[in-house]
Amino acid sequence: SKATVSVLNCDFASCTPQALRMLSQADSKAAASPLAWLKSGTSFAYCQTASVAIKVTVYPTERIRLLMQTQHTNSTFKGTSFGSLRATVRHMVAEGATAPWRGLTPSLVRWFPSQSIILFLKDNLNGHFPTYSKNENYAKWMGTKVGAGAATGVINALVWAYPFDVVRQHLATKNSGSWKNATSDIYSKFGMRGFYRGFVMDAPGLAIFRGVQLGGWDLMKEHYGSQWQEMGTTARFFHGQMVSLLGSVSSYPCDTIRRNLIGYDKHASYGEVFRTGIQNAGGVRRFFYAGFTARVLSSFVNGALLEGFDEYKRTAH
Repeated sequence: SKATVSVLNCDFASCTPQALRMLSQADSKAAASPLAWLKSGTSFAYCQTASVAIKVTVYPTERIRLLMQTQHTNSTFKGTSFGSLRATVRHMVAEGATAPWRGLTPSLVRWFPSQSIILFLKDNLNGHFPTYSKNENYAKWMGTKVGAGAATGVINALVWAYPFDVVRQHLATKNSGSWKNATSDIYSKFGMRGFYRGFVMDAPGLAIFRGVQLGGWDLMKEHYGSQWQEMGTTARFFHGQMVSLLGSVSSYPCDTIRRNLIGYDKHASYGEVFRTGIQNAGGVRRFFYAGFTARVLSSFVNGALLEGFDEYKRTAH
């Protein structure tokens, strides 16, 4: 350490008191380091636990959204109206007490590691993008932030999250019973490729959503500068919600198309899904944004997660 180098490079008699103080301070910092990491790890665990608790609480609105979003091509509930939140809620209540949480298990398996991967990967990818001055080239500076967020979302989906999301949707929108039955049904019909159905449309959607959400979050922090910490947790949370909802609005049509493709019981093209969905929904907007109200209601976990991870980083450093 620097303290040890100072001891070796000076006269022992004259420097001993000062050197001992330097070594003592260095040892104190080293001793405190594990405690600091424990504290930061505990903070992150609290953040993740809180986000999972919120996820479980709002999951019924997630299932409502999936039913409404895929109603125009879903043959399982043919003849059932999911045209409004009230109608969809009535249908779920009639299914039984546990129906609102159908598909929750694969959703949590996907969610818990996925959010950690996204948030840590985003910070690492930022370092691999070119560095631009905000004042000299704002467009390129903003592009690197959005680009890092977009790459993060696509990589996470490819290596971890997407297959679990396909199984979750199958459970939520089909009468498949158990996770095992849903997995077997997907594999028997489509093979391993079945767990990545719709990914071609999901990739640009994820790039848009994560680019706007994560890139927008970084842009906001740098825009406010020192004032960011003075805002308070609640204000930062609502800023996180704002960029998350903006990302959802921008990417929702891509999500609708790929979810309807996943819901098909046979091989189908994106063009077929698009035409059938618009025809059955009665218009492009009604098809693209079916269930979006429920998406807004279930999105409060996003702001909490962004602010919670930043709090973890502040504690860790």
